[in-house]
Amino acid sequence: MDQAVRLVTHRIGVEALACGERLDLFLARRITGASRKKIKRALDDNRIKVNGRVVRRAGHLLAGGEQIVALVEVDESSDPQCLDVLFRDDCLLAVNKPAGLAAHGGPGGGANALDLARELLGADATPPILLHRLDQDTSGVLLFALSPAANRELARQFSAREVEKIYLALVQGAPPPCFSVQNHLKAKSRGRTLAVHSGGLAAQTNFTTLHRGTGLALVEARPRTGRTHQIRVHLAGEGFPLLGDILYGGPGFVALGGATLAVSRHLLHAWRLRVMHPRSGTLLSLEAPFPEDFKLILNGVCGPPE
Repeated sequence: MDQAVRLVTHRIGVEALACGERLDLFLARRITGASRKKIKRALDDNRIKVNGRVVRRAGHLLAGGEQIVALVEVDESSDPQCLDVLFRDDCLLAVNKPAGLAAHGGPGGGANALDLARELLGADATPPILLHRLDQDTSGVLLFALSPAANRELARQFSAREVEKIYLALVQGAPPPCFSVQNHLKAKSRGRTLAVHSGGLAAQTNFTTLHRGTGLALVEARPRTGRTHQIRVHLAGEGFPLLGDILYGGPGFVALGGATLAVSRHLLHAWRLRVMHPRSGTLLSLEAPFPEDFKLILNGVCGPPE
């Protein structure tokens, strides 16, 4: 029987030391479990882009500094994914979604948090209902309702803006202590969202700068609305793009402690979410630990935790 496979998106920054290295050898070295055969298949199927351009030659030589997006096969049995559960009862499920995992299924297929939540609950359980979304490369708290009644109440809280969502962002620049952005956003072509003067949806985010480093900062973001890419667009529009957010002008590399580090995805983490329990009415404060790539840069900006 053929082994089940899925496609996983990898976003990789090419370090300066990789100058002159073949593309296929570099990817086989950087992507765990990716054989050169799988890399070759991805190249042949136009699933590898270097700086936004499709590359098909395995022998393409890297110069250092490129950004690579590679959609590569992974054996399901050799790379099982599971969700880190933050809270679960018969009304709701909260998980810590890892970066790189889609919140729900799309036309390209592949693993996603909604399907993994279904597997976690079992075939006999009521299917989970996704209450909000996170971008694929955003990590952090993701919430599901586990009954129709819980879905109605939690959806009402989200619609009434009673849910408190707190994100942490690592950004370029030196933002002011506090600032707020209120404008209109509209989804455009090529996956971008832009600020517009007419025809868009109202969007508001309040920001607080928690720590500044040399050319980098840790910022708390509290969105009042939930538009696509809202925090990313608002930060970029103010001149403080997320580290790794190539789509909106963020840097793909950062200099910390005398070393240059590649940032392979935008560093935005859905850190805390506060809701009223749909049945008991008690306040739930759900908090997701930082992923390792976020912690690495965070410690460089703020210093290691005491």
